[in-house]
Amino acid sequence: MTRHSIIYSLLLLFAMACSTSGRVDTMLLEAESLMMEHPDSALAILDSIRPSQLTSDRQRADYALLLTQARDKNFRFETDDSLISTSVAYFDEHPEPRKRTLAHMYRGILNLYRGNLTVAIKEALTALDLADRLNDDYIFAKTHELIADIYVAAYNFDKAITHRRLAADYYLRADKPLNNQYALVDLASAFNRIDKPNTTIAMLDSLSIEIADSTFLGFYHATYMKPLLKLKRYNSARHHSSLAEQFWGNETAELQNRPYTSYMYTLLNRLDSANYYLQLERKYNPRWDNTEEYHWAQSTLLIKKHDYENAVAELEKMWTIHDKDIKEVLKNNVAFAESDFHYNKSVAEHEKADRYHALTLLLIAIIVLICFGFFIFYRERMKRKRLELENKMLEARELTSRLLSLENNAAALKSIAAEKDIRLREQTILVNQLFRDRYKVLNNLSNEYFEKRDSDATRLTIIKDVENEIAKIKHDDYLDQLKEIVDQCRDNILTRMQEQMPRFKENDITFCALILAGFSPRAICLIMDMKHGNYYNKWTRLRARIADSAAPDKEFFLTALNNKL
Repeated sequence: MTRHSIIYSLLLLFAMACSTSGRVDTMLLEAESLMMEHPDSALAILDSIRPSQLTSDRQRADYALLLTQARDKNFRFETDDSLISTSVAYFDEHPEPRKRTLAHMYRGILNLYRGNLTVAIKEALTALDLADRLNDDYIFAKTHELIADIYVAAYNFDKAITHRRLAADYYLRADKPLNNQYALVDLASAFNRIDKPNTTIAMLDSLSIEIADSTFLGFYHATYMKPLLKLKRYNSARHHSSLAEQFWGNETAELQNRPYTSYMYTLLNRLDSANYYLQLERKYNPRWDNTEEYHWAQSTLLIKKHDYENAVAELEKMWTIHDKDIKEVLKNNVAFAESDFHYNKSVAEHEKADRYHALTLLLIAIIVLICFGFFIFYRERMKRKRLELENKMLEARELTSRLLSLENNAAALKSIAAEKDIRLREQTILVNQLFRDRYKVLNNLSNEYFEKRDSDATRLTIIKDVENEIAKIKHDDYLDQLKEIVDQCRDNILTRMQEQMPRFKENDITFCALILAGFSPRAICLIMDMKHGNYYNKWTRLRARIADSAAPDKEFFLTALNNKL
């Protein structure tokens, strides 16, 4: 009886194990079928599978590949490639062409996320070679898209554009309209990286958007921001940014480039909104302090708030991160990795050919002429390969030299920025001291004079003092000195105004100089011998003349005078 019980128990356990294994296989197949159209549902199914339920190497390999794919499609950007490496190892030993290609491709994607560009490009090129044999246009397009992303990370935007075009073409061949639209938007964005914002905008405008996908529409409108800001079309940039936020909503808010949105609002002088998006970045991005864009946006905002000391500190952090990224690019040296990949592939193919020829020579050893001909052919072929290798090594050294030159240029730009900041602070100290020591008292006396000049005779002394001070300021030497200081501290605004507004009289220039120097309207009235009511009439008249003129810097003039009105 006991023996039969043991046998029945073992049979029951075996049946349960088979049932569990079959259920896992069914769930994996269901997740794979949902992956393209409903990746969120596929991820939910995969998350419900416990690792302990995976009973075979094949199940573990399929699970690793599908889970990595689902996380990527749901914008959960992983950097640990240990999971996908399980799938790569299995499908390299048990070839299933499509899954092997996808495994190498996603391993390349994860290494791109972690910044290991050397491994990323090798995996991407392996996937590209496998996809070529597979004759699958969709995977071919995905692989070209990955290679383009790697070249963007390596600052090689010309090569990135080449692969963006190929990705868009292959998505079209694969009948994937949504992916094709994404690739075309990425291609348009790539031209902005090589300082062709007008090309980017023209390409975006030319797209026929017929896809009602909210994530894509948000991505499409967000791509307008950088070229529009580069062209100083700030309101248009804000319009497209608002549309992107509307389409994305809260579910895909992680796609938004919050530092760049903050930078846009800083340029629009909406500093509260700019600060709000930086706060969101600090809240939702755990790596906010390690990104160039955050520190650039923060420094721009601080400069707008006249907090130059903290702005310089933010710029220094940005350059530190930038220098680190440049060094990582030099270390990875993607172009060298690509040539090394092709060279190793060529060597492997030649080793295979050598074994074949060696076997052939053993079988036809008596044919001396054939052996001699093979020897000559082999020697000449190796010479060509050696020359090709030397040329590739030379190209790699030239690329390294160019990258080092770029790093030196970046350091020089940083030094220039520091020097300009020192000059700006010196000018700020000069202006603050001048305004504090000379003009504050005069403004107060002028205001006091207006209030008390018609009062009792006891106020005559104060009035007399004010009139004496005003008489000094009215003197031509003093006014000339004042204009010179204002011109130096205001980016030569008076000189440019005289050149671009030839119909302005000397009296008009003096009037503008007093406004820019910070004198109050009443003080200006006393210095210019005009009535208080005439001040605003004169200001309105000058403003209208500037606005109606063809002066190249009229917006600069109006902004400066408005801020001091």
